Amino acid sequence: MSDPAEICLSGSALPGRLADLQSPPCQLYLRGELPRGPAVAIVGTRSSTKEYEEFAYTLARELALAGVAVLSGGAEGIDTQAHLGALDAGGTTVVVASAGFERPFPRKNADLFRRVLDSGGAYLSLVPARASTGRGGFFLRNACLVALGHAVAVVEAGIPSGALNAAAHARSLGRPLFVAPVAPWHPRGAGSLAELRRGARLLITVKDLLRALAEQNLHAVGTPAEAQRVLRPQQESFDFTETSPPEDARAAVLVAVRGGAGTSDEIGLAAGLGAGRVSELILTLRLEGVLVTDPSGRLKIDKLLI
Repeated sequence: MSDPAEICLSGSALPGRLADLQSPPCQLYLRGELPRGPAVAIVGTRSSTKEYEEFAYTLARELALAGVAVLSGGAEGIDTQAHLGALDAGGTTVVVASAGFERPFPRKNADLFRRVLDSGGAYLSLVPARASTGRGGFFLRNACLVALGHAVAVVEAGIPSGALNAAAHARSLGRPLFVAPVAPWHPRGAGSLAELRRGARLLITVKDLLRALAEQNLHAVGTPAEAQRVLRPQQESFDFTETSPPEDARAAVLVAVRGGAGTSDEIGLAAGLGAGRVSELILTLRLEGVLVTDPSGRLKIDKLLI
């Protein structure tokens, strides 16, 4: 499949939400189509850890299943997982990039960016196709990414971090800002803790983001066809506090791990829990030190607690 033609957007052709920026770009370059409905920006560190990558992936997947577009910056780590989660759900995702499509950053994500376009998403860049990232391009990219979103989710951020720059834009633009919790000693979570101290809202499950969209009277334009089938039996993943008691779900996860389940998918299947609930519980148990990973990356209960 050939790549969509690139369109230069300027003046009234620029997305209207960019007008909220103090210094909006004069022009942008678009391949594909921008979403018309609600969109959430997911950001985080490039040097991400496995559990937060899984959380970002699941978060994006469940947003896509709910008919919400996922925006991210196309970088390694959290951004990549956000795009993949939306794609694997058959949803819409947009790469908001500082570099041109033919000189992607990072180069290793070139195939991912083509997959985004093939799936009906978009690649929106600050510069034309053959131009590389300019000085300060990442900061302007972050501003555009946040302005286009109806909410912003920071999954994992250290200090310094481009995700903190995105969070600062969210505060200045009044976009709802959510941050996933981290342990105080987490080496790549100091930025996340700083944002929570500044008043960011706690991000536990996708339901937190869906509520923020509902508060703005935003509703999905329509869910993907496959999601119509998948979403109904997994609806409990949006409803952690209103289904089985948390202690029962926690116990089910631990029983599944003791039985040999070592990935979030295996645990969800064994425990009978939705992907969102499993990710939240795994994250909590990892932060508490109850669950650890073996050399292959599979989850297990810390031998000191057995």
